[in-house]
Amino acid sequence: MLKTSLFTVALMATAISSFQVNAKTFDPFVNPPKAISQAVKDVYSGVKFNYLDKADRLLILNDFLQTVELEYALLPLKKERIGLDYEKLKADAIAAENSVEDFNISASDRAKAELKDKTAFLQAQSNLEFLDRMHALVAQFKDTHFSIQEKIAKPLIYTGVRLFRIQGKIIVGSLENKFLGMAGKLSGADFSNIKIGDEVISIDGIAVEDKINEMKKYVSASSEEFADSQAIRMLTIRSEKYEKKNYIKLELKNAGLLKLPIFANIPNGSTPRLDAMTYFKKMEIPTDSATIGMTFDKTLNKWTDSALTFEGYNTRKLHLNLKGLTEYADDSGAPGLRTGYYINKGKTYGVLQILTFYTKNLKTGNTSLPFIDAIRNFVLEMKDNELPLIIDLRVNGGGNGSFPSQVLSLLTEDGVIYSGATSGFRMTQYMRQVQEPGLYQQVVGEDQSAGLTMDQLKDLIDNTLENHLDYTPMFTTEVIPFDSKVKGFNNKIVALVTADCVSACDKMAFLLKSSKRATIIGTHSNGTGAGFLSSDELNTQWEDKLRVISTQVPNYLFGIPGGNFDEVTFGDGSVSKLCSENRPTIADVQYSPTPVDVMRNSLGWLQKATQVLDGTDAK
Repeated sequence: MLKTSLFTVALMATAISSFQVNAKTFDPFVNPPKAISQAVKDVYSGVKFNYLDKADRLLILNDFLQTVELEYALLPLKKERIGLDYEKLKADAIAAENSVEDFNISASDRAKAELKDKTAFLQAQSNLEFLDRMHALVAQFKDTHFSIQEKIAKPLIYTGVRLFRIQGKIIVGSLENKFLGMAGKLSGADFSNIKIGDEVISIDGIAVEDKINEMKKYVSASSEEFADSQAIRMLTIRSEKYEKKNYIKLELKNAGLLKLPIFANIPNGSTPRLDAMTYFKKMEIPTDSATIGMTFDKTLNKWTDSALTFEGYNTRKLHLNLKGLTEYADDSGAPGLRTGYYINKGKTYGVLQILTFYTKNLKTGNTSLPFIDAIRNFVLEMKDNELPLIIDLRVNGGGNGSFPSQVLSLLTEDGVIYSGATSGFRMTQYMRQVQEPGLYQQVVGEDQSAGLTMDQLKDLIDNTLENHLDYTPMFTTEVIPFDSKVKGFNNKIVALVTADCVSACDKMAFLLKSSKRATIIGTHSNGTGAGFLSSDELNTQWEDKLRVISTQVPNYLFGIPGGNFDEVTFGDGSVSKLCSENRPTIADVQYSPTPVDVMRNSLGWLQKATQVLDGTDAK
């Protein structure tokens, strides 16, 4: 719910008053201060906040690039998969930083308030543009798992409009009407004619598709569809490439041309970035958005907008079409799993909406149970009632990589065994340190009846080292038998998948595909194929020496099953064949959202699922 105090409204009214007059893009100072020999350097060079000069930027950049070379599991493979020329990428990035001049000011000129303010703005802009370049650099690896975060988060700029791609067009999908009403009242504009379903023609005079391509530059994405969806979101909400004005001009097919105010979120409890605050002040972008409901989750290291009451399309709202709905909260308290029934033309279908694999437990009411048990209970219910099952994986961001095989075991027919996902290592110093303690014990006690043994893993690593290979062969450590409690599930299954099915969800998608246990409906999964392997002592969490940015470096590979369940290793070159990075699981039946989904809470997805289950799909 939107909560607006009179004091906050007054603050925002003061900030927004300039929307009427600030019609031009801000033009940086005609004669900005230049780097001069008397400038104060290093930690003292920032006139109002910590300023990253060229030496700082190059230190951060080179530190990051060295870490990529030492630890990034996909680096050799990316040349094959996406044509990455790493040496050129590195050289271009270093050249770009060398071409950017510093903005410093002498000690004597610091007493001149106007010059000091100008320098502060230029330093703020320089800091923010450097961070943008780092995001764009990492995005060139085309890996959804590989992105950077600022140690002190950059605030989001946003409006009360959300956009989506529906049947090839960019449309208004959802609106925060209270937000738009308040923005309209304070700026003197009328936004009531913005309607859900209206098509976007251009933004700031640039064709919307061209604007999307601008945003893609900053998106870390293992597939084009994921890059597209994230870039579309960034048109109206993002923390990269800040506007150089306090509005966007949104041209809609029906509503016409509108100047839409931009807000920046600086919620209570967050650590403010003074460079961003300096920039927003100069651009006259209001920053009191705690009122609007944006919060920063320090655990997840991302902005969340759960307090915003957007009305309209939301890919998670499929459950509003269900009867007998049960919603389970994950360990963070957010929705993690939903079960229910879709009834259509007198037939009943079970629906299992798995929203995350990133939780150990699920809770509904006062009942808490392990993640797999909650799913097992619903599968047993479907088995007892002989109902077909619809699994919704469209917006699952992944999590625990062991869960997909456990879920498949619940869905496996009586007496059947399937092959599990494969893994592989790039042979780095980090990976040697992680693996060696377990490999070189005198005696290893383990079940050797299925999957890769420790002796076999040791041989793989020894052979890779002796032959100076980039990668071990892919191998599997698991087989997937039917669950001993479900005792076989033979009902029909379909799974709904989009590019927002990431990481462990990618595993779930390709396990369903390879086992032929479900017909997959949608477009394709995300296409991730590298994860994070750590020990109690070691991980690949990286931050630069100046504590400006951080990332977690993907350090091991995963991929599709390699063959029969009795095969455990797959030979030299198997990384190229089996790793799923940039190779999404393609749906068996293609489906993309339609206006029915926008207007009726993803109903079109359910209708398509029932057609496939009933054999009436015209495809």
